[in-house]
Amino acid sequence: MTRELQVAVAAARAGAAELAAARESDLRIDYKDARANLVTLADRRSQQAITDVILGAFPSGHAIDGEEGAAGDKDAAHTWYVDPLDGTTNYAHGLPFFCVSVALRTSATGSTAGETIAGVVYDPVRDELFAADKGGGATLNGQALRVSPITRLDRALVVAQAQSVDPAEIAAYGRLAERLMSVAGGVRSLGSPALTLCAIAAGRLDAYCEYAMDAWDIAAGQLILQEVGGMLTLFDGRPHQTADRADVAASNGHIHTELISSLRGLS
Repeated sequence: MTRELQVAVAAARAGAAELAAARESDLRIDYKDARANLVTLADRRSQQAITDVILGAFPSGHAIDGEEGAAGDKDAAHTWYVDPLDGTTNYAHGLPFFCVSVALRTSATGSTAGETIAGVVYDPVRDELFAADKGGGATLNGQALRVSPITRLDRALVVAQAQSVDPAEIAAYGRLAERLMSVAGGVRSLGSPALTLCAIAAGRLDAYCEYAMDAWDIAAGQLILQEVGGMLTLFDGRPHQTADRADVAASNGHIHTELISSLRGLS
């Protein structure tokens, strides 16, 4: 395990400790929009704990880009993408499907694209720690992960989800869900992109599609999934290699061509 991954593990666990502590107090729920995107005291405390661990280990040359704000060296060669509580709505309602996600990417330089080199997703409810180094494979609590053997979309369990108050985005999600329900074995909406990607890596799910995903939502899960042979691309099948917001489709790899074909015409 590289030093970077060790720090990512420590940071994720520190964030999770804050989530556990906050459950015993007033969550102080605020809303980023009219009703769908909420933030709690736990999100903020978790991000601060994660930031403290990372910048304590790497006081220069590293930046934090998190769902609850940025910190560190703005001209850094390395950026940590942090979701301190992925699945905030689930957490606030006591639904046990949420996690902490921490990923480290190198910055793009000239014609060289940046890449994610370490990723950790920690599920504190089940004490499951998913971790990956670039080129080093991915593990769950130290054991190698394996995607499902499903090779047909009509036998696959697929996740499609959205969180929006925008009528156009709600309509787009409706079309996506309808399309997938017409071709897949089953469709679910779980509320945590990072944990969903790890569930595909662990063979518990087979595919996932969602619009407008930020790097803090998916960077760690994408690396973990790809390290075990799964795939995450844009809706049209092109690779997703940047930290830009994107519409993404992920799978166990076996059904990816069929999944992308089923999404044709959606945007």
